[in-house]
Amino acid sequence: MPYNKQGLVVKQISKTADIIALLTRAGAAVDDVAVFEAIALNNRPLRKRHPLYNGAVAQRSFLLEMALALELESRPVQIMHDGSQLPIGRIFHGKVVDGVDTELRVLFWIEKAHEDKIKSVDNGTVDQVSVGILPKQMICSADGFDFFAAESSIEHIFTGTTPDGHKVGENGVYCKMVGLEAFFEISLVGQGGAQNARIVNSDQSHFSAPMQRLAANADFHHLALTATATMDKPTMDVKELLAELRTVERDSAKTAIENETLKASTATLTAERDELKTKLEAAVQAAPAVTAELAELKTKNEGTEAALAAADEALRDICKKILTANGQVDAEVPAELADVVTKITDTSAGLAAALAAGGKARGAEDEVKSAELAITSFRTRR
Repeated sequence: MPYNKQGLVVKQISKTADIIALLTRAGAAVDDVAVFEAIALNNRPLRKRHPLYNGAVAQRSFLLEMALALELESRPVQIMHDGSQLPIGRIFHGKVVDGVDTELRVLFWIEKAHEDKIKSVDNGTVDQVSVGILPKQMICSADGFDFFAAESSIEHIFTGTTPDGHKVGENGVYCKMVGLEAFFEISLVGQGGAQNARIVNSDQSHFSAPMQRLAANADFHHLALTATATMDKPTMDVKELLAELRTVERDSAKTAIENETLKASTATLTAERDELKTKLEAAVQAAPAVTAELAELKTKNEGTEAALAAADEALRDICKKILTANGQVDAEVPAELADVVTKITDTSAGLAAALAAGGKARGAEDEVKSAELAITSFRTRR
């Protein structure tokens, strides 16, 4: 374990045979660099103020892709993401570690020519890092919308709002980082966007002590890619692995969203069922009263119908008598009750007018008598 001139523990990691093998593979001048370990990224929500990255969470498969990318090629170590300056070192190895958090632990070196930077790191003045990365997908936790998909517009990206109205950073909505599009660099920073993304002390390293116990014949060139270290070619295709990881993560996110939707739908249906059950119980309790009321109404209706039938018969009888009194002996009583009332009204009016003039209602018998008188009034001349 490295010590400074005062005998205090520093953050540099001892260059074990295994770390030397990794440095050599990455093309480093072993004696001219200082090696450190850092938590490059984890699965805690990001604290970066950005429409999409605010509260974003890197999925485990995403961290694994970053580690695999480092097996293929090292990345530069910059200061404050300043790409206009040459790097001060390289990040050359990574491993996903599961614990309280799921972390991407990385090894990086700083050239000894940058003594001031090494001193700042060893003293803890600079103890945080920040990665420059680009995900393939930024999937909304609420509805599964991918902000990086073809159907996503500039408005969706810059407002962090999905077509369904879910806004990143509000009501617990965040983005899931799925699939590694690019891993640019890692930078020494004052405060990074990822929580607990920092340079760890040498006694907290996940690489130094365990790696000293690795088998002496381990082939680090194929460490992340092969199941058999003696094979010349990897037994696992990196592209296929990355594609599979992205597919699994995407399906997992979709399943999680579908489960949440199903839970919400179930809760709604349960509430509707309980409401209908309450209404049904109320209806059952009210049924006897409703039945009694219906029976009462039926009795009243039958009485009303009988009264109407009697009234109808009486009106027709009155109509017949009025027609007869008016001399319309053979007149038919109308079939419709409304016509019966009209006939009574009209006939009664005419009959009343005749009586008011001093006349007498003339029936059919009067007409016969008048005819007889007219016959006897004739005389025969002889």
